[in-house]
Amino acid sequence: MQINSNESENIRLARRFVEGVLGGADPTAFGEIVDDHVWVSTGLKPDAPIIGKAEYGQVLGSTLGLAFSEGVMKIEDIVETMDGRVLVRFLASAVHSGELYGVRPTGQRIEMAEIHLLRFRHGKLVENYVGALNPLSYEMIFREHIASRILK
Repeated sequence: MQINSNESENIRLARRFVEGVLGGADPTAFGEIVDDHVWVSTGLKPDAPIIGKAEYGQVLGSTLGLAFSEGVMKIEDIVETMDGRVLVRFLASAVHSGELYGVRPTGQRIEMAEIHLLRFRHGKLVENYVGALNPLSYEMIFREHIASRILK
C-alpha cells in the first residue's frame, strides 16, 4: 500500500479501504475503518442497499471472500471532493475459484473495473456508492443471478 505524506486523511482511509479491504492487503482494515452503521449501494447485493457493518462484512465474505483468489488491484484515480468524499477508480483481476451466486468456479481470470464514492466521518467509512464498469464477460458469468434479482 503506497502512502503519500501529502494525502488527506480521507484519501489515506479510502486507499486503505480499497487496497486493504477489497484488495485483501490488510485483514484488520475492515474492523478498524468501517462504521457500525455504514450504508452501501453495490452490485454484490443488487436488490437493496447494505445497512450496517455486520451485513457488509457478511456480503463481502460470502462473495469476494469466497469466490475469488490470486487478486491483483491497481488504483487508477483517487480524488477528494470539495465536501470531503473520496472518489476512487480502480482495476482489479482475480481468478474465479469459488462458487458465487450459484455459479460454480470457472477458473477464469476475471477483470473488474469499479468506481467507489466514499464518505468518511470521524475516521470511519459511513457511506459507499459502488459503480461497476466491468467487462461484459464478468456480467455474463453471473447473468442469471443478476437478472433474477433485478428483473422482477
